[in-house]
Amino acid sequence: MRSPYFFLPLALALGSCQTAAPAGAERFAAADHTGDGRLSRDEVNDYFVAGIFAERDRDGDGYIAQAEWNPEMKAAEVTQFKLRDHNGDGRVSLAEAQAHARKSGIYTEAFAEADTNRDGFVSREEAVAYYASKEGPLR
Repeated sequence: MRSPYFFLPLALALGSCQTAAPAGAERFAAADHTGDGRLSRDEVNDYFVAGIFAERDRDGDGYIAQAEWNPEMKAAEVTQFKLRDHNGDGRVSLAEAQAHARKSGIYTEAFAEADTNRDGFVSREEAVAYYASKEGPLR
């Protein structure tokens, strides 16, 4: 069983869509690249990875170098970094990070849990329900 913290990013991002407040609607819209009112697994993946990438790309050059990833990497972390660095140039682009996350299925389990009607998409309603199941109703 996964730690409850594994689901937190998905719960927070999708759950923020539950309010009528513009911020929640904007987050859902930002993740909904196709504009069809529902989120595919790839859209959810790309949205989360882009957020994490933006935080780690401290110099804003569009790449994450090992020093930005973790300046004190141990061997296992170096291996994880290299798995994301598909072209072996010593840095990870957003496209490489998103491709790795899609391939490794990082958000697959949480996405499947949120997709209650099993249609391969998470609707706004499913996002609201998923958030409520993880964090409780908004106060």
